[in-house]
Amino acid sequence: MGIRVKYQLVGADGFRECFLADIKKFSEEIFPIMEEWPDDFPKMFKEKVLDIVERGAAALITSNIEEAELIDEIVFEYWDLLHNEQNEYISSPIKHYNYPGALSEVLPNCSNPASDYYQMLLFEGRTVVACPDYSFKSPDGIFCLSWLYPHEIIELKTEINSFEGILNGDENAVLAVDLLLRALTKAEQSRCSLLVTIG
Repeated sequence: MGIRVKYQLVGADGFRECFLADIKKFSEEIFPIMEEWPDDFPKMFKEKVLDIVERGAAALITSNIEEAELIDEIVFEYWDLLHNEQNEYISSPIKHYNYPGALSEVLPNCSNPASDYYQMLLFEGRTVVACPDYSFKSPDGIFCLSWLYPHEIIELKTEINSFEGILNGDENAVLAVDLLLRALTKAEQSRCSLLVTIG
């Protein structure tokens, strides 16, 4: 089937706040699973979940890369357990490798901010962790999760809209950008953040 892109709507405060709001519920559901399959989870997983439950956003601040990677793994398990398939707006019929690697491939003269949003959203991912010199790391090397806040959606959508009708590039690349535009439009109309998952 290939790796697919899914667009979902989350609260206006973004996925990070959604994760923090759900962390207690997640702990109640994941801990019995951990007791049954303890070898499937990394060392300190439970302790870090409890730390996030207790300290909230402060527990996402670290200067330790290993701790940052552990938090991303917790987010991966959280998404898979509580968020996967919920509020799905559109599942791309196009395999991820058909998405243009750079927005400029289909939108000539696109701005650096638009290119950066596009790159982060579809290729780099976005971490909930506040850690210097750290970016999102997928636990399995495939999964990618990122999101745009409402003001970022407006910035990117405005730029894509301005090029509508003069998209250049192969058919799949143009369709991929069109799907992104549709997802941005839906999120803007719903006054939500747009969550993008790849896997």
